[in-house]
Amino acid sequence: MLLLLRFLPFVVGVLNALLFVWQSRSAGAYPWIAIWTPLTVIVAGYLIAGKRMAVGQATERLLPPALALAAGVMGLLLMEGAWVTVVLPLMAGSVSFLVLELLFLLVYLPTRYPVNGLSHVNLSLVPVTIWLTQYVAVGLTVFVHESRAIPVIVQTVVAALLFWSTSHVEALHDHRRRWTALGAWLGLHIGLLGAFLPLRLGLHASLAAILLAVALRSRRYGIMPSLTTKLMRAELAAAAILVGLMVGTARWA
Repeated sequence: MLLLLRFLPFVVGVLNALLFVWQSRSAGAYPWIAIWTPLTVIVAGYLIAGKRMAVGQATERLLPPALALAAGVMGLLLMEGAWVTVVLPLMAGSVSFLVLELLFLLVYLPTRYPVNGLSHVNLSLVPVTIWLTQYVAVGLTVFVHESRAIPVIVQTVVAALLFWSTSHVEALHDHRRRWTALGAWLGLHIGLLGAFLPLRLGLHASLAAILLAVALRSRRYGIMPSLTTKLMRAELAAAAILVGLMVGTARWA
C-alpha cells in the first residue's frame, strides 16, 4: 500500500494535466472533464494522510491547491491559445504533483520534508488563484453580460477560504477567525473593483493578485523573527509604485 501511495502524486499530476488537455480539446463538454481535478487532489491527499494526520489539518493543506485547480478550470472558459493548451495543463499537473509529494514527505518521510514546504507552496498559490478567478469572473460580466455581483461573490468566498486555509500554523481560533474575516473583506473590495473599474481583464487580475499578496505578506511582519522596518517600508513602497504604474499607464476599457 505504501508503494502505491508513493507513486500517487506522480500519477495524479499526470492525470490532471491530461484532463486539462482533454478539456481544452473538448469545448462542448466543458466543464465535465476538468472539473474532476480538484476532487482527485483532495481524495489522493486524504489517502496519503490516512490516519497519520487529522482530517482538519489535511483539509487546510489540500484546500489551496483544490481552489487553484478549480480556478484553472474556470480559466479554460475564457482563455485561449497557449493558455489552455500549455500553461493551464502544466499548472494543473505541477500543482497536483508538488502538493501531494510534499504531503507524502510530511507524513511518511519527515526528515526529507523541507521546513514549511506545504505552507510556502500554498501561500504562493493564493495570488495565482485570485488572478484566475478575477480574470474569469470579470470576463463573464464583460463578454457574457452576467451580473456584476459575480466577481464580488466569487472573490469574497474564495479569498475567505484561502485566508482560512493559509492561516499561521500556530494561530489560535480567534486569530484564524479574524484572518478569515479579513480575507472576505479584501475579497469583497477586490470584487467591487472588478465589477466597476473599466480596466482590461489582465490588469484586473493582476491588481487583485497584488493586493492579496500584499495582505498575506503583511502577516509576516508580526511573526518572529521580525523583519526590519526598512524592509517593510521598501516592500510597501515597491507595491504602491507597481500598482500606481499599472493603473496610471493602463488603457482604460
